[in-house]
Amino acid sequence: MNNCFRLFCFLTIVSLIFFPALKVSAQSSGDLPVYIVQSGDTINTIAIRFGISAQDLIAVNQIANPDLLTIGTPLKIPGYEGISGTLKLTIAPLGATLRTISRQYQLDENTIIRLNQLTSPSQIYVGSTLILPEKEQANEPKSISVLGEGETPLETAARNLSNPWKVVLQNQKESTASFLSGEVIFGDAPQQNEGLFGSPLIRNIEITPLPLRQGKTHLIRVFTSKPLNLSGTLNNLPLSFFQEADNQYIAIQGIHAMAQPGLALLTLQAQGADQSSFEIEQPILLEPGYYPQDVPLTVDPATLDPAITQPEDELIRTVTKPATPQRYWTEKFRVPVDEPCIRSWFGSRRSYNNSGYTYFHTGVDYGVCANNLNIYAPAPGIVVYVGELTVRGISTIIDHGWGIYSGFWHQSSTKVNVGDFVETGQIIGEIGGTGRATGPHLHWEVWANGVQVEPLDWLEKVYP
Repeated sequence: MNNCFRLFCFLTIVSLIFFPALKVSAQSSGDLPVYIVQSGDTINTIAIRFGISAQDLIAVNQIANPDLLTIGTPLKIPGYEGISGTLKLTIAPLGATLRTISRQYQLDENTIIRLNQLTSPSQIYVGSTLILPEKEQANEPKSISVLGEGETPLETAARNLSNPWKVVLQNQKESTASFLSGEVIFGDAPQQNEGLFGSPLIRNIEITPLPLRQGKTHLIRVFTSKPLNLSGTLNNLPLSFFQEADNQYIAIQGIHAMAQPGLALLTLQAQGADQSSFEIEQPILLEPGYYPQDVPLTVDPATLDPAITQPEDELIRTVTKPATPQRYWTEKFRVPVDEPCIRSWFGSRRSYNNSGYTYFHTGVDYGVCANNLNIYAPAPGIVVYVGELTVRGISTIIDHGWGIYSGFWHQSSTKVNVGDFVETGQIIGEIGGTGRATGPHLHWEVWANGVQVEPLDWLEKVYP
């Protein structure tokens, strides 16, 4: 009996000493990948992003207070044993596929699928956010070419002064026979004559910011090897390109605040003087703007009558359609009133006279908060419209060039005429309550190539 008791005591002591240590060791063992906390992150959002439980994330990092998460804090990510390094959020660029990302970052495709919880390789779209281990740029292979029709990988490697057998390894191929025509090839050599997607005409295409988002202003930059005529569309809207520098072109395009989230198609055509050409089509991720719903409004029914609203809307679209080749502004836009107290925000969904939320607020409303009613030009430009409308009241539209316009509705009076050139800060009118308005205010809109966009963005940064 004494021997049994001694054995029981011995086993109990062993379990108390060793089993807790084994449990902690299991949680912290292995070379777990690390994620650096970003602005806006919470324990729950990080856990959801990696498909793990918040409790496991807290436990493996020994977090005492999950509500006090500091930006820049490194967190170990459990459940990803076998993957090491710092995990970064990377936006999929133009032309990205599971295979090209695998080769560019020298990662196994299954690792990418596992980290991003992909159920299909087709889930990778331009603008989608990918979780990838950080790589040293010096070791990261670059896109050197596209395999031409009838061209062998040996010829491509020789043309780019690259070791053909190393190219096979870097592209995760079994042999040179595994390459397909039109396939992007990665290697150590810097990009030479081919340019993007195998064309000597196009050096690069940049779309910023990515992904696309409802109500936002986006820039499409095209870098070329020589002067070209460019055209294209984004989400079925024609792009207007302007020369920004030698062999560098830009289009500034708005995304409609009620555009269907999902995939938006980018098309691009380039034509040289020698009849050389380039074409591309690429779907890009378009995210919702997460706009709230305003309190339902009651207005004069006549201001909702399509017989009135449609001709008025068409007039504004006609005025704001031309893309003037000269750019008049070079700085951030300024606030168009003295004291910017905002009464209603851009993009919010609206209901009029018990309708559904099928409308949205197309600008920013500033209330009367200053000791004056002055309205100022937010940037230089030419006045292209002055008049009184049923819905918009006394209105002024300024053309800032390159397809960018400002609209000012519900004024009590205007101080400018069509054809006037106005400078930033020049008084152009006074706040009023004309048209479809529930009280005195200034409704200010910004149009980017035929689409109303968030005006406040233009106060915070210089476009382009």
